[in-house]
Amino acid sequence: MQQSLAEKSYQYIRGRLQSGDFAPGKRLVNRTLASEIGVSVIPVREAINRLTSEGLVEHVPNAGAYVRQPNRDDLDNLYVLRDALESCAAAEAAKYITEDQLAEFDAILERVKQTSQEIAKQAKGYSSRRQLNRWLDDEEAFHELIIEASRNPLLAKVANDNRAVCAVFAAQRSEPQLLTAAIAKRTWKAKSDLVEALRVGDANHARQLMSDQIQQGRKTVTEFLMRKRRHS
Repeated sequence: MQQSLAEKSYQYIRGRLQSGDFAPGKRLVNRTLASEIGVSVIPVREAINRLTSEGLVEHVPNAGAYVRQPNRDDLDNLYVLRDALESCAAAEAAKYITEDQLAEFDAILERVKQTSQEIAKQAKGYSSRRQLNRWLDDEEAFHELIIEASRNPLLAKVANDNRAVCAVFAAQRSEPQLLTAAIAKRTWKAKSDLVEALRVGDANHARQLMSDQIQQGRKTVTEFLMRKRRHS
């Protein structure tokens, strides 16, 4: 029973982190979380320790647990790992992808296109928080499906153990200004090209398109964070 409560606590806190409800730098108070979840502080403490080991939370001596704010080096390392893993996964997926998985990709692309069109109508030129979260949910689903379609359990294990996909996106959920109309449109087009490479079974092209997409994301995010620091 205790293990199931710890898992329940973990899923709850992780979900709040991924949704952006718990912003980087926020202190996580055990008793408050335990009350929200309906458990004692023990499973909450176990969940926070697990999230700490995954790099999403950090313990500050004599201060408590805080939502971790990834720095430039953290993000660079994650993007390097993602490029290695997902470029390989895309090439393998081009060989093994099923019609059902292609249908899933098409559904994601349609949602991404709709969100892109919504953002283009925004007078401010960038996404709302709601649009950003929906966009990042689809981003995670897209990249996780690439790994699933590769049919390589070792790739999946390394990605899951290092949270290589969702950790990058979790770091962006508090920054709606990051997702501009131009970036959304460009990203939708890049994803469409990648899905076509998967559809025709072009492994080399799929590998290159995935690498290009990840490196473009890396450039966009790091440049945005640098601009933000200069103006803070």
